[in-house]
Amino acid sequence: MFNHRRLPLRAAACQAMPRLSPIASAVFGLTVAFATLPAASLAQTATPAATQADATLPVATVKAERLTEPAKVERIGGGALGERKPVDTPFSVVAASSEEIQDRMAQTASDVFKYDPAVSILGENGRTENAYFAVRGMAIDLLNGTKVDGQNFVSWNTDLPLEPFEQVELLKGLSGFMYGFGSPGGIINYVAKRPTDEPLRQFTVGYQANNVWSEKIDLGGRFGPDQRFGYRLNAAHEEGRTADPGVQLRRDVLSLAADLRMTPDLKWSADVMYWKRKTNGTLFGLGFDASLPVADASKVSRRFVQPYSFHETETTTVGTGVDYRINDKWKTSFKYRFARESRFSGDSYIFVNDAAGNFSDTQYNWKSAFYYQAYDGMVQGRFSTGGIQHDVVLGAGYQSQVRVNDAGVGATDGIFLGENNLYNPTLLTNQASGLVYQPYRDYKITQKSVYASDTIQFTQRVSVLAGLRYTDFSQDNFDSSANVTASYSARPVSPTVALMVKTDNDSTAYVSYVESLEQGGSASNSNANFPQTYGPLKSKQYEVGYKTERRGWGANVALFRIDRGYEYTNTANVFVQDGTQRYTGLDTSGWVRVARDWRVMGGVLWLDTKATGIDDPAVNGKRIFATPSYIVSGRVEYDAPFLRGLTLAAGAKVTGAMWVNAANTQYVPSYTTADLSARYTTRYAGKTVTLRAALNNVFDRRYWTTTYGGFVLPSAARTFLANATVQF
Repeated sequence: MFNHRRLPLRAAACQAMPRLSPIASAVFGLTVAFATLPAASLAQTATPAATQADATLPVATVKAERLTEPAKVERIGGGALGERKPVDTPFSVVAASSEEIQDRMAQTASDVFKYDPAVSILGENGRTENAYFAVRGMAIDLLNGTKVDGQNFVSWNTDLPLEPFEQVELLKGLSGFMYGFGSPGGIINYVAKRPTDEPLRQFTVGYQANNVWSEKIDLGGRFGPDQRFGYRLNAAHEEGRTADPGVQLRRDVLSLAADLRMTPDLKWSADVMYWKRKTNGTLFGLGFDASLPVADASKVSRRFVQPYSFHETETTTVGTGVDYRINDKWKTSFKYRFARESRFSGDSYIFVNDAAGNFSDTQYNWKSAFYYQAYDGMVQGRFSTGGIQHDVVLGAGYQSQVRVNDAGVGATDGIFLGENNLYNPTLLTNQASGLVYQPYRDYKITQKSVYASDTIQFTQRVSVLAGLRYTDFSQDNFDSSANVTASYSARPVSPTVALMVKTDNDSTAYVSYVESLEQGGSASNSNANFPQTYGPLKSKQYEVGYKTERRGWGANVALFRIDRGYEYTNTANVFVQDGTQRYTGLDTSGWVRVARDWRVMGGVLWLDTKATGIDDPAVNGKRIFATPSYIVSGRVEYDAPFLRGLTLAAGAKVTGAMWVNAANTQYVPSYTTADLSARYTTRYAGKTVTLRAALNNVFDRRYWTTTYGGFVLPSAARTFLANATVQF
């Protein structure tokens, strides 16, 4: 991924309820009103039926799901593979529905996938700029690793809210054939909420320690002749002081989706989404002098970040598309999406100079904006040749990325705030007033692609997937005077091939090979070769796996090896593209209903990484930074038989130690986190009501995470969350 960083790759107790915002007051009032409707108003007049001594009623069988049964994702988007059941793909993929997201009280994608053993947290948005994670030791690409409805979507140092989305999918590993350019860590695909066939009315009021209140609304339905018109509206507001000392949060979300069923086979859809998030008291990153070990996280003050530091992002996106079912075997679609993200930050990079914890605090005030556009057309169909079944996908796409950057004072050089101490910090004077911002177009990237895949089913059990994607990639970099400083182009063909064997209708064994390219990185302003930019990096992935999803249990096992080009800052402080990173690992996860009321889920990741073919002897043969050698996760859910609708849960995750830099001279130790949660669903006055509560990081474990190389980030504090949802 691009290194556009400014520096080296770079239970709290509940307080009294404050005066609610107008939105909160309205939502809270509606919730109380609906919850206290007299039961008598819903009573119906019963007419006694005549009875006869010899009357015999027919036998009736009634089936009903438990209120606590978790929702399952039936189908996922596979990019160039089209939609498929997760068990029918030759790749490692997991997904979570909006119901599961709500029940987990997830706030970001990091929360959604926190119990997947392949996921390691890189940053928590309680204190740092955003929440983000790595998959199998490789960070999700902030420029190409996020999709909305399968189309590329900007997510640079920002968090996509979960309220506008029906499900979130995680494809582990390379994605070159399915989605085009992107780092081999994986792809996060957000599937937008669409109009519901049945009327939907849902309100939620939530609380998060230390004093954050939220109000959310979700409305959907259809109207008009033959119910042709559909709508889905989501809105959310969240504001207050978090459990992390000195951190203030404000977040707003608004989304509207609509569709028109023009004919039984032709549907038009459109959506518009907007969100804005601002956090005060944020940290960009923390680094230590090369001669020092990383400080013990449990002994560092929680208040070493200045309260006036901030990070603000604002995103607007508009999308539209047409889906046409040609016949029972063929369908086609076309879609377009525009997205704009504005980023405004004034947070600090902290550099620790000595073992006593003395550090220099430099604030970087930065404005930037990203503009994305994507057009995609696809045809999917089935046909037979000589008794062999073919499932084919043909498609073409175009996308562009433009970044507007800042060359003003405080952006590239930063503003020195002063000296401070990790263990006994003081308030420093804010020196960033009166800054002048100078935006300019930093780069433009375009990608044109065509792709085709064929899943050839030789028998009921055996099939082969073959696919190719051709991409025309071009990139132009500019300086603040609009002069071209570098240009790159590439026209790769990214193949994928897989053998799949259905051991039964619910299970698949597979062997797959994928190639991919990712955009090259750039030297930061702290590197000796700033602003040098490199061309694309190539990756290869080999994977052998087995997956099954049954009524009472499921499992996923994958043995993989990934070879990827290496980018890092060497011992001469030069950002280089040199050698190969090799990732070899075993990714296992599963779940089982051990009894009627008990569900257990979890998994283990074993990961071995190594840098090879490196010119720098201090780096060659070393472990890749920010990659744990193991992760173990587990979660238990209990449906309490003494109170129908109540589910109690406990989860824990152990993440192994990680090196902080490429030379393996600094490391962060392993850490364990644990969470508790409860959910109670019932009906009151004829309405479905769900109460949820959670305590994250129960033992208030303090630890460091590490990411791009050279700096660490603090963990989130113990946090209590609660909310109430009413549907009517």
